[in-house]
Amino acid sequence: MSTPHPDDLNRLHAEIDHLTTVQRTAAGLARVLTEHLADEPFRLADQLARLLEGELEPDDVREGITQ
Repeated sequence: MSTPHPDDLNRLHAEIDHLTTVQRTAAGLARVLTEHLADEPFRLADQLARLLEGELEPDDVREGITQ
């Protein structure tokens, strides 16, 4: 197995950083949405934010019901 080229590693790290930033931004937007929603939509938006922030796993979300 060959060692990855440094440029490839740099691109990979840059992509991971970008995806992390996108995920955190999406989680922040979901949190802002929760301030404007009520009842079931609020709960769903909160679950979305928690999923994006890594507090929930996909298996923890079942049609709006957190286990």
